[in-house]
Amino acid sequence: MDKAIIFGVYDFVSFHASQTLLNQGIEVVGISFEDKDKIPFYEEKRLEVGRNANFTEQSFSKWEKERELEKSKTVLVFSTYDQYMLKKESHFLKKRVMKPIADYIEKNNKNLEIVCLLPIQELGSNNKRQLEGFLEQVSLIAESMHVFYLPAIYGPWQPETFLFQQSILSKIQKVEIQKGDREWTEDTLFVCDAVESIFDMVESERPGKYVLKSGKKDYWSECAAYLQIDENLSIKNVSEPVKFEKQIVTVPVRHITPIADSITQQVEHVRRLFQGNL
Repeated sequence: MDKAIIFGVYDFVSFHASQTLLNQGIEVVGISFEDKDKIPFYEEKRLEVGRNANFTEQSFSKWEKERELEKSKTVLVFSTYDQYMLKKESHFLKKRVMKPIADYIEKNNKNLEIVCLLPIQELGSNNKRQLEGFLEQVSLIAESMHVFYLPAIYGPWQPETFLFQQSILSKIQKVEIQKGDREWTEDTLFVCDAVESIFDMVESERPGKYVLKSGKKDYWSECAAYLQIDENLSIKNVSEPVKFEKQIVTVPVRHITPIADSITQQVEHVRRLFQGNL
């Protein structure tokens, strides 16, 4: 790929995706849905990527007005996973958002690779599949699309909707620890491992639908135990069965960072962020 356009660029997984691609020397256009003052830790995140000459930031409205024909291989990244965990998935369901995206895809199809990141909960047998409408609309017009269903993702910049982040924060400030109703506790992945695998597969695997997994039994619980999270909180939610259609392939990530290393990265990042010196 020569270029990537990442929607919701300052969201958790999207932000790591942009960092990974920038480190590979790829041009990244980051699209924001919200005003800067509504983006948590905007200045800190902008400092991490803004110095890179390959990074360009645009609001969605500006991107809509300045859309251009792509002359080189471009990847479009939609992390509906992030929006789902923040309970902001309506961003991708609005007509004023979907229409310009659809128009752009239709005009640039030959040079586009679509990457959609969804929560694994969307495969639940009784799930309302709120994001299914967006996925279906994109799949109808996209010539090439990789869809990845993700379990719980952890690491630096993890939102406070996740239990791991709450637990780490509680060591620094008063935080009420409460597992969210959208947190998947059957499996988990370190964000850097997940993003690395996603883009490796985009380059090497055929377009299709994939479920990323750790390949380790009770891995979420193992990470929770490392953080010394109360057993009552780490009891798994009663999860509805996940329906794996024939065309969905389950794939373990290609590399697992040891828990001590990955959790330490998140802990140290939280300390720098909330105690200064980031």
